[in-house]
Amino acid sequence: MKENALEYLACPESHQPLRLQAFKSEAGEIIDGLLLSQAGSTYPIIGGVPRLLPEHLRSHLIADYPEFFSQYATKLPTAYDSSTRSGVQRHTQEAFGYEWTWAADYDANNFADWLPDSFTAEQLFSGRIGLEVGCGAGRHAERNSEFSKVHFAVDLSRAVDSAFTRTRHRANCHVVQADAFALPFRPGAFDYVYCLGVLQHMHDPPSGFRALAMQPKPGGILLVNVYQAGRPSTVGTLNLLRMLSTRLSNETLRRISVVAGSIEYGLFIGPWKSLKSTSLGALIRPLVPSRIDEYAKHDLKTSIVDWFDRLSCPVKIHYRRQDVLDWYARSGYENVVVTPYWKAFWNGYGMRGMA
Repeated sequence: MKENALEYLACPESHQPLRLQAFKSEAGEIIDGLLLSQAGSTYPIIGGVPRLLPEHLRSHLIADYPEFFSQYATKLPTAYDSSTRSGVQRHTQEAFGYEWTWAADYDANNFADWLPDSFTAEQLFSGRIGLEVGCGAGRHAERNSEFSKVHFAVDLSRAVDSAFTRTRHRANCHVVQADAFALPFRPGAFDYVYCLGVLQHMHDPPSGFRALAMQPKPGGILLVNVYQAGRPSTVGTLNLLRMLSTRLSNETLRRISVVAGSIEYGLFIGPWKSLKSTSLGALIRPLVPSRIDEYAKHDLKTSIVDWFDRLSCPVKIHYRRQDVLDWYARSGYENVVVTPYWKAFWNGYGMRGMA
C-alpha cells in the first residue's frame, strides 16, 4: 500500500478517516500493517493490500492469510471471529479468488469492447481520478492507470494479491480489497468509476449498482456491464450445469474447465481462427456463431478461464436493456447510453447529474 492512498480512503463502516500503523515496509510500500478508524474499527494491510472489508467478510481473512495473523498476533485486535458466515458473498469471494490466483496471467485485451462506441480509455480516463470495482488479476488496472492521474482497483477476493503484483510498478495505482456494497472511499473522490462483468454475480445487483452510482462526483461517469437477458436455451442449459458445478471444489472445476475449453478451442475456435481471414472463411462467416468469432480474438487460456468463470460463480443473473437504463435513471444519471456487446452483454455509460 502506498501511503498517499490515505488521502482517498475511509472506514467503510463509519466513513471516517483512517490512521496508519505500519508493521513492515518495502520499496516505498506498506507491506503489512493496520488501518484504524476513530470509531475503533481496524483493517489489516496484508501483502501490500489494505483489506477494508465489512466485519462479516473481514473475519475470513484469518483463514485466507493465517501466516499474517500468526506473525503479528501480539499487535492485532482480538475481535476477529473466524467462525462468521457470509453465504453467497463468501462463495463468490472464494471462487473468484481461486480463479484470479490460478489465472493471474490471464490477459484478454478486450477493454475497448466494453466501452460505448466512439469512446477510448485514454479519452475517458486521461488525467483523472478513478475507481475500478472487480479488478480480478489487474489486467485492466495495469493498462488504464497508464492514462489516469490516480487509479484505485478493488476486488472482493484475494485476486487483489495478483493485481497488486501486476500493478505495483505503477506509482499512481492502488489495490484495495473491499466490498462493492460498502466501498471505503471518501465521498466525491472519483471522476470515473467502472464495474465490468461483476454486477451480474452479486447477491443483489440493483443495490450493487446504487452503491456504485454514489462513487463518481457530480459530472463524473459510471461504466457498467451486465449479461443480456434472452437466449433461453443457452442460458437454461448453463443454469442446469451450474446447479451441479457450483457444488464442486475449485480444483475439480479447474480440471473440468481445462477439458471443456480445450475441446471448444480445438474443435471450433482454433479452426475458425485459422480460416477467418481466408476466402473460405469469408464464405462460411455467416454460419459462424458470434461466440466462436469473439473467442477467436483470444488464446486457449482465455477459453479455459472463462469456462471456469461461468461454471463456478454462485450467482449469474441476466438483464434487459431497459433494466440497465432504469438503474441509471433512478440514480440521477444523464446522457445514458446502453449498447449491446455481441449477444451476451449490455454496456452501460452515464454521467452523474450535477444536482
